Amino acid sequence: MSRRRNRGALSGALPVLPMPVRLVPLLLVLTILACSARASAYPQLTFKGYGTCADCHHSPTGGGLPNSWGRSSLDVSSSFGTSDWAAQELPYDPAAPVVPRVDLGLDVRLLPLLAGDGDATIGPTLIPMLMELGGAVALSRLTLYATLTPRKQAGSGAPVTPFSREHWLGVTVARGLGVRAGRLVLPFGLRQPDHTQYVREDFGFDKYDQSYALELDVQLEGWSLFGAGFAGDLRLPPELQERGAALTVSREWSAGGALGVSLLGSSSTARDRLAGSLFARVPLPGAAYALAEVATQQLRARATQARFSLLAEYLRLGWFVRPELDLYVELGHRAPLEGNLLSKTRAGLGASWQVFQWFELIPQLLVEARSGLPPRTTGMAQLHFIY
Repeated sequence: MSRRRNRGALSGALPVLPMPVRLVPLLLVLTILACSARASAYPQLTFKGYGTCADCHHSPTGGGLPNSWGRSSLDVSSSFGTSDWAAQELPYDPAAPVVPRVDLGLDVRLLPLLAGDGDATIGPTLIPMLMELGGAVALSRLTLYATLTPRKQAGSGAPVTPFSREHWLGVTVARGLGVRAGRLVLPFGLRQPDHTQYVREDFGFDKYDQSYALELDVQLEGWSLFGAGFAGDLRLPPELQERGAALTVSREWSAGGALGVSLLGSSSTARDRLAGSLFARVPLPGAAYALAEVATQQLRARATQARFSLLAEYLRLGWFVRPELDLYVELGHRAPLEGNLLSKTRAGLGASWQVFQWFELIPQLLVEARSGLPPRTTGMAQLHFIY
């Protein structure tokens, strides 16, 4: 949902495919709509109408396991108020009894897949995308969060070993102000569950791309600021341990609408990186919504001074036919601005159906054009179980 490895890089200059949409002006139009448009129903995450990312997730920036209230909110037949997990009685009263709160969860994602292009066919096969156990323990102002995932290391004969994608300790300093330290997802761009989109996939936010960081989380009325200083993945060789800082600032409107900007700068013994993102979440009339992002980054190899830069765009238009059924189309494009990187354009049609509170079905059909390679068609149906 890796960018550090220029997968699919080809020698020589590559032609740039025409953009399927001009997302920059569209993003501006959507931002204007966000100020006035309201819908009668919203998708999951912020559009569901139950609050911010922090209300449903232990992480203030969203993603990861939902808290107990977030899991309950998947029942579309129910109505909910404020998340009691996130509600902290501040300022803290030392005389009051301290009662620990424990929240455990399980996230399982299975992917039936069939893909093919002019060269080969994959599947049909069933891929175990994720099986993750996690939870949080809160004691007064402190929250400890951790996950455990079985992971197979690189190599055909490598064993499956337990791995913690995220683990951090958070301190609530005041209402809307917190600090976290540990292994976490850096605050950058439009946080979405599909890490395979170009704007996530090419910018270092794949399934196992987390960093050890110290993060400041500020959430005010209508504004959010997330800033992190990070040391990279300390499990990797030194040349891959990128150290730097990331900052995301967003302005939120009611019903889940937001406009934000992200900046990221990092360096390692192998390269320097600069990245930026402009993103929007927009509720539209008639139970519809839009997600859009334009992101760019530049990489510079320290040894050779060679530069690679790319532009990636993403647009999702969705419509909630029913509160539990989301139909959507997605468009994605990436193109090299400098260096030998692969150009790609992708269009997709899909649905997200919350069949039960604990089960979500996500069928999707994707068509992808790649410079110098045959077009690829992929059919899949993600099975998402969450407890």
